[in-house]
Amino acid sequence: MKNWLDRVPSTTRDWLHLITAAALIWLVVNALPNAAGGVMAFVGALSPFAGGIMLAYVLDIPTRFYAEKLCHGKRGPAIVLAYLSFLAVVAALVGLVVPQLFQSITTFANALPGYLQNAATSLETLMTDANIDTTATQKITDFLEGYGDAIQEFLKTSMPVVAGAAGQAAGQLLNFVVALAASIYLLAEKEPLLRACRALLRAMFPPRAAANIFSVFQLANRTFSSYIGGQLLDALLVGCETFVAMLILRLNYAPMIAVLVAVTNIIPIAGPYIGAVPSALLLLLSGEPLQALIFCILILVIQQIDGNFIAPRILGGATGISGLWVLVAIIVGGGLFGIAGMVIGVPVMAVVAALLKQAVGAGLTARGLDPETGGETPLPGHDPV
Repeated sequence: MKNWLDRVPSTTRDWLHLITAAALIWLVVNALPNAAGGVMAFVGALSPFAGGIMLAYVLDIPTRFYAEKLCHGKRGPAIVLAYLSFLAVVAALVGLVVPQLFQSITTFANALPGYLQNAATSLETLMTDANIDTTATQKITDFLEGYGDAIQEFLKTSMPVVAGAAGQAAGQLLNFVVALAASIYLLAEKEPLLRACRALLRAMFPPRAAANIFSVFQLANRTFSSYIGGQLLDALLVGCETFVAMLILRLNYAPMIAVLVAVTNIIPIAGPYIGAVPSALLLLLSGEPLQALIFCILILVIQQIDGNFIAPRILGGATGISGLWVLVAIIVGGGLFGIAGMVIGVPVMAVVAALLKQAVGAGLTARGLDPETGGETPLPGHDPV
């Protein structure tokens, strides 16, 4: 091959081969965008099934709980209870969030001219007391009033647009139904599917390699299930705490804000504050700056209680990695895959760290060094290699 590539074309046959090869390369390169588009279309068509796999994995956690605690080990009734719980949660979220979202937009649109008028009046009073020319003040006042009317009109006319967007979102119902159906089949056929996968791995790999692959998947399953289950339970508790505390303090939009805080709490470290910022902004723009301040203090208190007392007891050693690597996992996962990457980045990092720890331990043991001391001392009865 090397001699053929180094040879200078000298015959008609050589030139014909060279031109044919160049044409084939050009055709392949020219077809790459279409091929990539086809691959992306194929992946897009399979996206409901990917959603079904993720939904089945998440719902397998309550299914196992119901089967063990309520259904005497029977998966059929446990699957029904798990899906009823899931649909109840989705219905509750929609019922709590959507009405209050439209209410908050309408309230803000109606109150905006008053906010801007108060701001203009305060500015005019301040400049008059400071003996500043009121001509500029009047221009600013007119601008604010006109700007407020424009924003109010935009918000009112945007309601049909929002409704249309909601209608388009409802068009995704088919994908949701497909994902839901796929997840039901996956959960119902979990054991036969796992047996088939094990048989396939044993047929493809030697026994030792198959055993290693099984151990990796078991480690990943333990890490993901314990982490995701713990995060969901912790998010539910944080949402309930926020809702009850906001009701006691008589803060507005308690149901919607509690749901937002609970959902974003699934994201480690940054999640609580991602949910707190728009919630505080909503209270501020609704004309309740004192409520916004109280809410910010409330969130800080709840997060301190959750981070120091509740979350450690729920999650325990689910990850086994330090806070630095958790932060790295969130940044890298979020940069690559967005919000989903921020959620799954931590358990993925935990699995990688556990595998590296096992590999390092095996290497140290093979050299006669004690893994518990980081290889600083030899194993009893062994000479370091």
